[in-house]
Amino acid sequence: MATTQRPSVLFVCAKNGGKSQIAAALMRQLAGDGVEVLSAGTKPGPALNEESAAAVAEVGASLAGEQPKPIDPAVLARVDRVVVLGSEASVEPVAGMRARIETWETDEPSTRGIEGMERMRLVRQDIAARVGALYAELTGATESVAGPVIRVFEPALCCNTGVCGPDVDESLVRFTADLEHLRGLGVDITRHNLANDPGAFAAEPAVTGFLKVAGSAGLPLVLVDGVTVATGRYPDRAELLRLAGREAEGAAPEGRTDLGLTAAGTTAAPSGGGCCGGSGPAEPGCC
Repeated sequence: MATTQRPSVLFVCAKNGGKSQIAAALMRQLAGDGVEVLSAGTKPGPALNEESAAAVAEVGASLAGEQPKPIDPAVLARVDRVVVLGSEASVEPVAGMRARIETWETDEPSTRGIEGMERMRLVRQDIAARVGALYAELTGATESVAGPVIRVFEPALCCNTGVCGPDVDESLVRFTADLEHLRGLGVDITRHNLANDPGAFAAEPAVTGFLKVAGSAGLPLVLVDGVTVATGRYPDRAELLRLAGREAEGAAPEGRTDLGLTAAGTTAAPSGGGCCGGSGPAEPGCC
């Protein structure tokens, strides 16, 4: 049962196999026992979406034990918030209902021709940011959710997940999972790709100055509140958490910061000829 000390939220979508389950899993991961989390569907499907389960597993959340289920009117009446994800579902109020119903018009990458796990990661990314904001609102945990602003400026990549085309860039796969994990915790962290977001580079003086000296070979570049903290490499999850103020200050990462300007600095971007970076042509079917 929900109590005045523990807020409750019901996530709803049409089939309760994808977006509402993702939102619930991310909220459970973020809030633990601090929020009662439920999900349901207006027209429940037969099973969970396997790609949804895989997408939340990538960031350490889980759909284990979950199944699509219909809306329970008693639950609808008692929860503190009802969130409808997407435009396919509609929820009508019930007698005695105390919650307000809000709709999240979530990103739908399929309208841009993006399918499969790449689509699901973008959906998860959008939902994670919204869940973080809702968690802060429900619990009043503004101080615990708010924190440094982290911006990652990457070289020109045809895809930033590391899994497009025949080549797999393990560093990008890892970083994508780490970034989504922090977003699920409510950390303000975004990434900018030089190929499709050049305006973000031009708008940040620290980045334009860096590019004048190091060029794009020095990317990725990581800023925290506008201050350069890493160049030529992607921070691992532990370092990202430290930069976000989510754990005690630890020892600095071993090794020097590599600007990627010499032959030894090959970690600045994926090597030439691959799908997601380098100077060679992209593989067929990648971009």
